[in-house]
Amino acid sequence: MSVTPEAPATEPAPDVPVPSPFARAVTLFVRPGAAWTGLDRRAQWWFPLLIMVLVAAIGTAALHHRALMPMLSDSWDQQVQAGRMTATQAQKMEEFFAGPGGVAFSVGQQIVLLPIITLLIALVVWFGVGFVLGSGMRYRQALEVAAWSNLVNVPGYLVAFTEAWFMQTFKGIHVGLGALLPTDPGNKLLVGLGIFLDALGPFSIWYLVVGILGAAALSGAPRKSVAWVLSSLYLIIVIVSAVLTALFAPAG
Repeated sequence: MSVTPEAPATEPAPDVPVPSPFARAVTLFVRPGAAWTGLDRRAQWWFPLLIMVLVAAIGTAALHHRALMPMLSDSWDQQVQAGRMTATQAQKMEEFFAGPGGVAFSVGQQIVLLPIITLLIALVVWFGVGFVLGSGMRYRQALEVAAWSNLVNVPGYLVAFTEAWFMQTFKGIHVGLGALLPTDPGNKLLVGLGIFLDALGPFSIWYLVVGILGAAALSGAPRKSVAWVLSSLYLIIVIVSAVLTALFAPAG
């Protein structure tokens, strides 16, 4: 009577080590498809969000007097000429924004708005991948995608800040295909079209692709399906933003 030996029990594969935030940031730029290891187990969304807030805050502070104040002064002068603001009100506004309080206000806007925008983008990713595709993706995972993919926008921020430094204004700043349009801030159609074309520029497409790779990696959904859903939602948001910006842009 022969006895068949039992097969040895299969040991579970050891967990892959979670990279440090700095190592993940480097991987995000050189191998974005492999930058999401361990984010399903450990939250690191705070790191890229902190980097983006610091970049935006430092850039805003450095350009406050160089680019923002000339743009604001020009806007106030136009409102005074149009009768929508008195010269005294314009002078008080200029005195405030030219001082430490104005700098703090401008920097504070970036510190508050960037986290809010990141949370909203995570909500869009969560809706698209978690609900539309039914992948069961958690909101925290979507927040990781929104925060980490936004990190690739740092080069675009630096380009925009450089343009603003030399142009001494934030008007007409483009880091995408909107730079191909003629400069006419008073033309509502060109303003909206500029928003739309900038969203199709290389920096924006790179950001979208990295987000797709991250959402697919953390949700387990097929990349093709994730790409279709997130690209469609992205296009809808871009079109709505372009239309609203054109509608509320001041007429020339």
